[in-house]
Amino acid sequence: MQCSRMQVASKLARSSAFLAAALSLAFATCAMAQPTPPAAPPVTRESLAGTYDGGQMEVAAQLLLKPDGHFQYELAYGALDEAAEGTWELKQGAVFLTTVPAVVPPRFVVESDKPDPRGGLWIKLSSGPLMRGARQRVYLIYGPKQEPDMAEIADDGRVSIPAGRHPVAFLPEIPVYSTITTAIPLTGTRGHRIVMRFEPHDIGRADFHPQPLSIENGVLIMPRRDLQLLLRFRRQP
Repeated sequence: MQCSRMQVASKLARSSAFLAAALSLAFATCAMAQPTPPAAPPVTRESLAGTYDGGQMEVAAQLLLKPDGHFQYELAYGALDEAAEGTWELKQGAVFLTTVPAVVPPRFVVESDKPDPRGGLWIKLSSGPLMRGARQRVYLIYGPKQEPDMAEIADDGRVSIPAGRHPVAFLPEIPVYSTITTAIPLTGTRGHRIVMRFEPHDIGRADFHPQPLSIENGVLIMPRRDLQLLLRFRRQP
């Protein structure tokens, strides 16, 4: 018995539909048979406590998160050495470090400011140079909308000021550290002979108030924009 072309086409269509349904059922059964991966354990204070290494090229760093909510931190980066201790907490999915007690920042104190009849600027550090073998630098400030000029203090204390410019204040630099000191005003139209001293206070202590560390796959990430660093602390066994 011969089938018409229409009957053959109908049989092929039914066979294709049956095959598609069978394959769909097979794939669904296979997917249901696959074991569901276990959910990641929740991040808690207890799970975060431990020692973390943040070392990278030219950087040595370590962070210790204690179960009692205290931390210890150390960083060596080039000539910079800093440390901190205090408290830490977990909130909003991140770790926050707070230095305790609060950091007392270093500062420069003016001991005397006498007029210079020649109209120049002379600065002397009674406490001696901050870095042996390097001249002290200052930033000359001319106004709120003008870029400061960096200048070195010569061995005799003289500070070179560009011709035609009249600074209204200067900002002493602390070598190596990114600490910003308070600007020292230069009042009047005459020159200045200034003697100042440096009070280091808590220089070398990291001032976290607080410092957030995001958590990515168990790695604690600390951005240090002041040092142009991104520290990645990995848990140690």
